Amino acid sequence: MSRPLRWLLAVTLVLGLAELAWYVTSHVRSSRRISSGDLAGLTPVDVKPAQKLPPPEPIPPPRQLPPVPRSTPLLAREPVSLTRTPPTLQQLRTAAKTANVVICVLDAARADHFGCYGYPRDTTPNFDRLAAHSVVFDQHFCQHTQTTSSTVSLLTSQYPDTHGVLGRMGQYVPGTAAFGPQLFTIEKGLRGAGYGTFLFSSNLCASPQTGVGTDFDHHKLLRRVSAQLDLLADQVASGQGRPFFAYVHLMPPHGPYDAPPEMDKLFRDKKPPGYREGNAAFTLVTDPPLGPPPPANGPDWVNLYDANLRWADWAVGEIERMLKQAGIFDSTLLIVTADHGEAFREHGYEFHTTCPYDEVTHIPLLIKFPGGNGPVGRVRALTETVDVTPTVLDLLGVGYPRNQVQGASLLPLLTGEVPKLHDYVHTRTLGYSCEVIRSQRAALLLYRGGKLRALYDLERDPGMTWNVLAQKPQEAAELTKAFREFAARQAFPPLDFLEAGYVPKQSRAPELKLSDETRRELRAMGYIK
Repeated sequence: MSRPLRWLLAVTLVLGLAELAWYVTSHVRSSRRISSGDLAGLTPVDVKPAQKLPPPEPIPPPRQLPPVPRSTPLLAREPVSLTRTPPTLQQLRTAAKTANVVICVLDAARADHFGCYGYPRDTTPNFDRLAAHSVVFDQHFCQHTQTTSSTVSLLTSQYPDTHGVLGRMGQYVPGTAAFGPQLFTIEKGLRGAGYGTFLFSSNLCASPQTGVGTDFDHHKLLRRVSAQLDLLADQVASGQGRPFFAYVHLMPPHGPYDAPPEMDKLFRDKKPPGYREGNAAFTLVTDPPLGPPPPANGPDWVNLYDANLRWADWAVGEIERMLKQAGIFDSTLLIVTADHGEAFREHGYEFHTTCPYDEVTHIPLLIKFPGGNGPVGRVRALTETVDVTPTVLDLLGVGYPRNQVQGASLLPLLTGEVPKLHDYVHTRTLGYSCEVIRSQRAALLLYRGGKLRALYDLERDPGMTWNVLAQKPQEAAELTKAFREFAARQAFPPLDFLEAGYVPKQSRAPELKLSDETRRELRAMGYIK
């Protein structure tokens, strides 16, 4: 080896060791309480292994589920990857003519705990099997981190800053859907097109008692999952010669964690894959939950959650079974999704209402098209909860008021007309509110008052552990500009997240009178004081 080459290698080694030393030193600094004055530089989020556990082992590569490729689905470069030739819009509509519609929402189901999203545990065998005959959306995000607001966004295709159902500083604000006859909902549209409409919910926050779903022909709040399935089975069996729309809101995997014993024992006393705990970028805004504390320590809590998710997945399998038994599975549009996810202290947050990170905002979406020969594959383009209603109505050829519906039909993605629908997606949290604007490359967190902000590079730091606001001012400026444009389009512009002293317009919806029993339940769930 020549002398100049030896010198070059020596210099390279020294520089590499110096960079490694800086990196290690930076990441072992202890966490501290952060004030708004700390925004001048980088704000690290220390990620530490859970106490009483060895360092977490890496998540193994996801298993293969033919014919839908499951290996690193979120890293696929193609925005849309279908296993069949893309259908035309006319072909989709022809297959869906007079199709039944079932939307099944799994409460608090985070996408990264599903097998077909890469989770190595066998938590969702039925969902994963359906994925082989459906379209799975890899980058799907909710509009709010609390059930009522998120459900209203799904049913109306409006953002929370337009439909006005949101919480202020930890206070529960009931839905306006019960009061506005002018407010368009998917159930109104389908009922007007001749559909029978049914809501079966086991979550009080997604029921007429809290102002949600009053436009359905029939609605029922049922505490037991089995009771929901029994009523749905009765409806499926009765037929009555016209198509139906059923909205089924399952409480699991949301607490209480009371999965049947055979499911509860599946993951008991085991080490959760990839488990970690960390701190929020700004610890002063992590409002403590109003309800009961976590049911167990971190790892055991995850095990309980995964068992409850397996229970929810069992219900999905039962819905599929009863549709097949009635001979209408191939003539039914089946959508499985969630209202929000759940946080296990990955960023210092517990449960979901105040957490702005992916463990709560990133949710599953599966669409099984009717006709037996519908599109199958994966979509990586950004999609949102508000896109569900226009997709259903577009597929069925049902008209809707374009000036009220803010989401976009997903069908142009599947027919190959466009490679994407959104440059950005938006989520709002409850409590000390945070607005999140996200592109494929980065996510910006904005807090009320316009001072507290955090920026994450999603390509280099998908776990959102390092605030790079000071390093990437141009990226932050681009997202801030996009958020300002988004805010200006809302009925109640959330400009207080950009401007100190800005007083936003308030929704004028009358206060919904809640019964004492309803208040007790909401208090137990952590939604009111």
